Amino acid sequence: MKRIKFVYIYFLFLLYLIGGYFVNVPFIDKGIYETIYKYLGIMLIPTLLFFILYGFVFLITDKKLRFFWELRLYYIFIFFIIGVYLYILFSSGVYFINVKTFEINDEFLKNLINKSLFEYNIGYLPTYILYELMNICLKFNQYPFYYFYYFLTGFEIFLIVLMIFTPMRRSIKKSNARRRKERQRAKIEAELMEQIKIKEDLERLEALKIQKHKKMKEDAIKKKADNFEKMKKYKKTSRKKSNEKPLGEEIQNRMGKVVLQKTVTIEED
Repeated sequence: MKRIKFVYIYFLFLLYLIGGYFVNVPFIDKGIYETIYKYLGIMLIPTLLFFILYGFVFLITDKKLRFFWELRLYYIFIFFIIGVYLYILFSSGVYFINVKTFEINDEFLKNLINKSLFEYNIGYLPTYILYELMNICLKFNQYPFYYFYYFLTGFEIFLIVLMIFTPMRRSIKKSNARRRKERQRAKIEAELMEQIKIKEDLERLEALKIQKHKKMKEDAIKKKADNFEKMKKYKKTSRKKSNEKPLGEEIQNRMGKVVLQKTVTIEED
C-alpha cells in the first residue's frame, strides 16, 4: 500500500515537472528546461518516456511480473541509446565491413562531436559518453577500435534476444507446461469418468439384482397364495363329495330293505 502511495506521489511530481514547462509553477525556474535540453537533446524524449513508464511498472502488484517489465524497460532504453550511437557512427563512415581498417584520429572525433551535437542534437551528456568510449580506443592501443564497435553491435543483438526471444522462449515453455497440465487433467478426468461409469454400472447391476430378487420374492408369495387357493378349493370339493356319497349309499340301503309287492287286479266280464 505504501508503494502504491509512493507511485502516486511520483506521478504527481512528474506532472508538476512537465506542467512547469507550459505554465508558471512555484519552485521551478524556466531556465532549468533549457539546461536539461542542452544536456539531453532529443534523448530527453526517451528519457521522459522511461520515467513515465517506470511509474506504471511500479503499479504492478505481482513482484515477478513487475521485475520482468522493469528489466524490459531498461533493455529498451539502453537499446535505443546504443542504436543512436551506431547510427551516428554509420553516418560518420564507420561500417561493419570497413571497421577493421578504419582509423580513429582527432579529426574523426571532432567530426563525430559535431554530428552528435549539431546535426543529430543528442545533447551534451550522450555526446560526452560516446566521446569517452571512443577515447578509450585511442588510449589503449592493444584494444583496437573494431573491438568496441563489435561490442556495441553484439550488445545490441544481445538486447534484442533478451527482449524478444527470451520472453518467447518462456512463453513457449509456459505453453508446453500448460498443455502438459491440460493433458494430465484430461487423463485424470477420463479416469474419473471411467470410475464413475464403473460405479454407475455396478449400481445399475445392484439395482437389477435387487429388482430381480424382489420379483422372485413376489412370485414366490404369489405362488404360495395360488397354492393356498388351490388347496382351499380342493378341500371344499372333497368335502362336498364326501357329503354326497353317504347320502346315496343310505338311499340305496333303504331301498334294499323295502320289499316290493305286486298287485294283480282281475277284471270281471
